[in-house]
Amino acid sequence: MRKVFLVIGNLTILSLALLQAEVGSYRCFLINCNVILPETTLVSIVLSHFVHKTLPVMAATITELLSIREANPSQFETVLNPEKIGNAVNHVYGGNTLGVAIIAAQKTVPSNFFLYSALGNFLGPASKDRRLQCSVRSLRTTKAFATRHVEVHQTQPNGGNRPCLFLTADFQTAEAGSLLTYSRPPRLSYSSVNDCPTVSENRQNLLARNFATEETVSAQKEIYGLIERFFDCRACPEGVLSQNLPSLSKTSSPTTQDHLPLPAKTSADYFRSKRPLQTPAENVSALAFMLDMSLTFLPLVHSGQSLVDDVSALLSLDFAFRVFTNDVDLHAWHLRELTTVAGGEGRTYTEAQVWDGRGRMVCNMTQQSILRPKSKETAKI
Repeated sequence: MRKVFLVIGNLTILSLALLQAEVGSYRCFLINCNVILPETTLVSIVLSHFVHKTLPVMAATITELLSIREANPSQFETVLNPEKIGNAVNHVYGGNTLGVAIIAAQKTVPSNFFLYSALGNFLGPASKDRRLQCSVRSLRTTKAFATRHVEVHQTQPNGGNRPCLFLTADFQTAEAGSLLTYSRPPRLSYSSVNDCPTVSENRQNLLARNFATEETVSAQKEIYGLIERFFDCRACPEGVLSQNLPSLSKTSSPTTQDHLPLPAKTSADYFRSKRPLQTPAENVSALAFMLDMSLTFLPLVHSGQSLVDDVSALLSLDFAFRVFTNDVDLHAWHLRELTTVAGGEGRTYTEAQVWDGRGRMVCNMTQQSILRPKSKETAKI
């Protein structure tokens, strides 16, 4: 089946409704921008002008990016190709793969089951030039609990499947009540969201004060571009990441936490989805998507190391994502705090916690990452 992308209307309109149609041996993916053409005209255009021409489709919302459709029972495929973030190669952002896996697991459990745990491994980077496929296996389903195992893979040109991620997801129905309800507060007291600059404003402030270079600002725009498409983000000035951007070279800019040991340093930001998310699955998968951001390179920024000069390999190895409430609403502001806990043997262990506007800890995520120093030999994963 040949695939054809037909664009009707103006590509600058980002609210896209994806439709599918089949014309003869061609499967057409139509981007409807509120321009209506007669059906015969449409078919004529597809056959005469758009065969073999594929235009990339960029998701306008986080929900679109993580959307999947069922290919076979317990087999799912993303509607759109995944997207990369902050790297020059063709590798997909890990949070994209993780969010899709959570959506796939949620599709196979009843709607009254809520995710509370997603544990797994990144097995290899996905490519942005093809869709993600998910295979879901049911391990248990009881009145109160459900467990699913998800494998995310991509079909290779030779027809084989390359695994990208394994995930075990646990769900629970809502309890009638809780004996104890508590959570610890953030480690630092941060400015309120209204007193914090946007991520873009913070970049420009550092540039104006000569605490960042044009090269560093450009690199951070690349890193945060995908996140800023879907989320409003504000930088807490008390955090290291707000005072020292991820750098391509060693940084000497002073921070208010220079006197602290590495595990005691923190970074923080506020974030919210730009559009309301309709279901618990959409909110929780978007939350996992967001939390994967920054964990890998946080130890470098907190230690003043360079992404280019000092590192030969930097990739997430595993993740543990735990959710502590069933009523997540990412359209409201949330505070995220990041710290690194331990490093050695070529790995780092880093964590992020998230609180809502009421001061409840909503979730946390921990990751181990490979962090290899530069050497004369090319690093291999």
